[in-house]
Amino acid sequence: MTPAFVVFFGPPGCGKGTQAKRVAAELGLVQISTGELFRQHLSNQTPLGLQAQEYMSRGALVPDEITIGMVRERLAEPDVSKGAIFDGFPRTRAQAQALDNLLQELGAQLNLVVDFVLPLEVSRQRLMGRQEGRPDDRPEVIEKRLSDHAQVEASVMPYYRERPGLVKSVDANRTIDAIYQDVLALLKPLIS
Repeated sequence: MTPAFVVFFGPPGCGKGTQAKRVAAELGLVQISTGELFRQHLSNQTPLGLQAQEYMSRGALVPDEITIGMVRERLAEPDVSKGAIFDGFPRTRAQAQALDNLLQELGAQLNLVVDFVLPLEVSRQRLMGRQEGRPDDRPEVIEKRLSDHAQVEASVMPYYRERPGLVKSVDANRTIDAIYQDVLALLKPLIS
């Protein structure tokens, strides 16, 4: 069986993390969130984690090669045998190209990019209304996250849209269950 590799893409608050968790559990895939990878590497004080920490403590972006290094290590773990959903990665065209190269090294390829489409205003309202009280849900941080996402989208999506049929859009302005059914219908054929 060929493993399936999928990128979940969309603005903050679109629910891609929630969907990634559910779909991964249902289909036996692994959810790979770079935020989660950073936290694991930092808490375990790995060499890559310590390198990342140097940049983060200065408020600088972690360079692509460190992020890619973490993803490469994660893809080498045995639980990735059926494939993975990348959540919040890639964030630049360079990372998208690096991911393609990584998957090629594994004899695999990116099968699908699910683009969670959500109007900016809805994204903003969802982030403002979240009950979790995350530290990144303050108004000024929300505006920064939305503007960062616009830059990520401008960098990554044209690269993926060059490949016919790779990107499938899902309307994320619906119930979690309605979105889930659509996402599942897109991914199931890749797993069979």
